[in-house]
Amino acid sequence: MSNHPLIGIWWDHHGHLAVFSEVPDQSRAVHGICDSDFAHVDCWVNTARQLSISSDVEYFDIPRGRVMWHVKNSRSVILHGNATDLARLHAIADAFQLTNWTAETDLHYLVGDAADEFFDD
Repeated sequence: MSNHPLIGIWWDHHGHLAVFSEVPDQSRAVHGICDSDFAHVDCWVNTARQLSISSDVEYFDIPRGRVMWHVKNSRSVILHGNATDLARLHAIADAFQLTNWTAETDLHYLVGDAADEFFDD
């Protein structure tokens, strides 16, 4: 197993992670940030199976996020919504082999009432 931090997307459903990850390719960095091409909508059917959720459930109703890697400072960032606590952030960091990381709330990943309020505006 590589010790390099990974990038990609994730879902966290009742303590079970579904992760789609890859090693960052610095040659594909945009403005110094490596991101994956994985899209939540495209990976949902496989994820629903992994998490034993009906694929009729909307992919954005389950807490999810993205991990990117900043080339300049060799730091990863976990983007997440309102339903991800510190313990789960550490689990996500472990799944993506992260040692130098920060976490940022991204409004795109809100779930529940917070998402409804944000997207109704």
